[in-house]
Amino acid sequence: MNNQSNNQYRKLDEVSTQYRKFSKGQYIEHTQFNEFLDFFEDHDRLSRIMLQGVGIVCGLKPNLIYKNGLLSNMQLSQGAAVTTDGDLLTLKDAGKAGEDLYVSDLRTIDLQNKDYTHFKKYDDFKAQYPAFKKDDGSQIELWELIPVQEAGSGTQPIGNLPDPEDKYLLLYLESYEKEVKPCRGVDCDNHGVQQIRNLKILAATKSGIDHILEKDRIRPHALFVKDILEAEKQERVIIERLLLEQGAEAQFDTSHLKDLYLRAMEKSGYGASVFKKINTISQFIGLPAVDHVEFTSLLKQVLQQNTGFQYAYDVLKDLSDTCSEIIRVLPKSFTIGFPDLESFPKHVMLGKLGSDIQLDKYRHRFYNSPVLDDDKETLQVKVLLNRFAQQVQNFKYPELQEGEGIKITPSRKSGPLGRKAIPFYYQITPEFLKVWNFSKAARRLSGENLAYDTSLLSSAGHIQNPVGFNIDKNTFYNIEGHQGMSRDEAYGQLKELRDRHQLGFDIMLLSFGELRDNKDLFKAYFNEYVGKHPGLEHKRGVGRGGTFVMIYEHNGRETGIIADFSIPYICCTPKIDAGLSLPASVICAEAAPIPFTVLPVGGMVKAVVDSEKTGVVLIDGKYFFDPRELDESLHGQLIAFTVNGKPTGCTIKVTAQPDIEVKVDYVFYPEGNSSATTVVMLVSGENFKNYTYHWDFLDNGSFVTLSPDDEGRLKYTLYDVNPARIPTIKVKIEGSGCTQEVSVRDWYKELTQLSLPVAEICSDSEAIPFNVSPAGGIVEASAGGGVKFENGKYTFNPKLIDKSLHGQLITFTVNGQATNCSIKVMTKPQVKIDVTKVDYPGNGSSSTTVHFLVSEPGFKNYSYSWDFLENGNFTTIPPDGDGNLIYTLTNLDKTGIPVIKVKVSNGNCIQEIIIGNTWYNPPAAPSVVINSIGFPSGNCCEGTVQNKVSAFVESDERTIYLSANELFELKGWASGANDFDYSWFQTYSNNDEKLSLSESNKPTVVVSNLSAGIYEFQFMAIDIATGAFDTKRVKVSIVR
Repeated sequence: MNNQSNNQYRKLDEVSTQYRKFSKGQYIEHTQFNEFLDFFEDHDRLSRIMLQGVGIVCGLKPNLIYKNGLLSNMQLSQGAAVTTDGDLLTLKDAGKAGEDLYVSDLRTIDLQNKDYTHFKKYDDFKAQYPAFKKDDGSQIELWELIPVQEAGSGTQPIGNLPDPEDKYLLLYLESYEKEVKPCRGVDCDNHGVQQIRNLKILAATKSGIDHILEKDRIRPHALFVKDILEAEKQERVIIERLLLEQGAEAQFDTSHLKDLYLRAMEKSGYGASVFKKINTISQFIGLPAVDHVEFTSLLKQVLQQNTGFQYAYDVLKDLSDTCSEIIRVLPKSFTIGFPDLESFPKHVMLGKLGSDIQLDKYRHRFYNSPVLDDDKETLQVKVLLNRFAQQVQNFKYPELQEGEGIKITPSRKSGPLGRKAIPFYYQITPEFLKVWNFSKAARRLSGENLAYDTSLLSSAGHIQNPVGFNIDKNTFYNIEGHQGMSRDEAYGQLKELRDRHQLGFDIMLLSFGELRDNKDLFKAYFNEYVGKHPGLEHKRGVGRGGTFVMIYEHNGRETGIIADFSIPYICCTPKIDAGLSLPASVICAEAAPIPFTVLPVGGMVKAVVDSEKTGVVLIDGKYFFDPRELDESLHGQLIAFTVNGKPTGCTIKVTAQPDIEVKVDYVFYPEGNSSATTVVMLVSGENFKNYTYHWDFLDNGSFVTLSPDDEGRLKYTLYDVNPARIPTIKVKIEGSGCTQEVSVRDWYKELTQLSLPVAEICSDSEAIPFNVSPAGGIVEASAGGGVKFENGKYTFNPKLIDKSLHGQLITFTVNGQATNCSIKVMTKPQVKIDVTKVDYPGNGSSSTTVHFLVSEPGFKNYSYSWDFLENGNFTTIPPDGDGNLIYTLTNLDKTGIPVIKVKVSNGNCIQEIIIGNTWYNPPAAPSVVINSIGFPSGNCCEGTVQNKVSAFVESDERTIYLSANELFELKGWASGANDFDYSWFQTYSNNDEKLSLSESNKPTVVVSNLSAGIYEFQFMAIDIATGAFDTKRVKVSIVR
């Protein structure tokens, strides 16, 4: 039913489930007819919220319009919204039919937008909407926005609305029943209870809107968390960096590869940001958090193994992909199966005024019913969150077991993770399969995923042996189970599988060490191969038409596979008649030896030169070219080679090592507000102009190519240089294949500077920061103990300065060097001012003379400014030597006695004193009390003696300070009878303001909506039996 006694504002608190059909000639009671209306209204509302949804359907977007820099109106676009009580809200205007017929409740919704030009304070005393009520029963602060045609005398232009861009907009349906007078006479047909529905546009403060949101259990959503939609990507591991960082001739092993992956994972904090984002979303949805600490520990264990460390990186990439899938679906997951009816039953939030944020957490979205989308997106987010948890829980790098070997599983190169084959490092369980692929799980086909472990999958042939069936849609092959195998076994198994199933990829083996017996084209030297094929990347398999590369390492007699990579093309293995090759055609004279690739294996290599020092050396049975073993007279010449006496196309040139000096010639330091530091470099050495110079001025690994002028000078400007971290300037000097590296350190000389924000400070002020240069410099004061070093910064705290030093100039040093920084600490006045006497007007005089006494030590040292009339005009008047001061006011308005304000100053230190208007308290005039009344004979009251009724109030004069109170109470009582009627009402104000009384017919009432001024209230007590009464008045002064 809709006639609830406790929550009349909400129609669906109780729902009508039946109604009566009426018979011909039947007498219908009002309850029966209302039951009929209630049934259809309730089910109309339920149809909206259960079958369609709640929130903002469309439109209702506010726009602040300014003219000449001033806010002229707030324009709200037409739209539609549904509350959780089933109210359908749209903007309306008075329709033409309503205007013609003078019927005010006829409205039109045919409008594009509506302009609101005025506002007024809003008091919801009629509807008493609980969402607007604080715990103490008072209302949050609200303003009603009003169109120009409805603006009245109590409204103000919207330009006067305080801080409009810090307000939050509400669409509110003010709902209540209008009280009517009791029905008199025989015709009561027109005396039904009127149901009032007024649509209001309200503005609230930040604290007010947050109070309303406390009961809103629909709006909280992970989408409104800051940066929640930012993509999460795992940093790529680029193998070529090994050669770039350590050189093509460096010897590498497993630890170097492992370090590349370790650095990439540490840089992301082992996926810390991904876990934080997932746990934040899980919290909103009600799912448990995933333990990142335990997972990180597991990853570190895997990284300690000689094989499988790449899979620790893979699982982090998988988790990032799952997070990306969640983020992609999250904005659509606003389906609510059964909306909470108390969340926003009579209001809808429209967002922050002036905000252009697309996802405003203070604006309701449309939370649609599952009937519109089957709750698909919300369910998918939950499934993906569960998949993330299962990935973390089920990650395990398995040891190779007897009978298991390499498997090739068709997969996909791109697309969502759930559409790819399940990696073999996940322990597959029924729970894991249910969340891997949302689409298959929804169709109960989770057993038709592809994976290395098929024990829990469908027994169908295309699932158990997928490479034997049509794999046109699969552009990638997962290759798993080979890491940890011996080189020959892994190659043999993989090649047999590839050939048997006729799969389109090539296989390559790379060795960290030399290849003594390289008779096979599928083996290559790691450094050489990476240099020629920089696209190597670990994919846990290979794409169709690519090359799968396995890295092996010699461990005694064993040659185990420790890592794998792939390139997206069939690699070009050398032909049999290649003869001879070197990894470079130009080499520096001081470079390390580089290996020859010789065909046929065992062929003899010789240089075609006329010298005993040819550069060709034999190390452990393999030919190398060592430029240090070449005669210097051959530097710069092209050297050719033969194999077994036959000429080859292999040549090399050896160039001399540069010998260039680089130093800082001069430094231009920042001046004024500039942050620029210009350094002048000086380059010298033989033929210095013939080289290329790569400079890293910021010591961050980023090089720029710049050439010095003819005199060897080069200028470069750095900005915001931190003296505590001066970068080392690095130079790479290249020429003809040779590189010289130079580092320049300690080129920046620190300058000493110190400053404070102010030159004078009050003794009770908070600490202020020093601006210190150089950073880390030690700051000391010439006197006092006001300098403190906290949280890595120096501050000056005036509270620590002894009073004896107040007014003196305190100077400071940095690292023992004098600076021009100084400050004075001024004593904060702490005086007391009392009104000792008031001479009130008398004998026709209009003058009121006030006697003040200023006390407390040191009061003579300060200046005094007085505002006697509370008009903002201050007059400087000092007290005499004893602290006395007399001031005369004339023609005082007794209903508006001013508050006296005093500013006591000592330099910039100011004490403000307020003397409330209670200082004016003239003697009361004598009063006469009538104890009894006698009535003449024959009067109606003859022989009846009325009781004496006396009214009392708690205080007949009060002062209320707005800074400490938002409301106050008026208390009264009476004696002389057993049963009273009480009433409170406001009788006077000096500012035409009407304050709000909670209930006027109670002995104690609460007064709210306070405004500064003088007010009078009357309390009346009436003896119900006799009608005798008494009254009392209370004067209240409300000051700021």
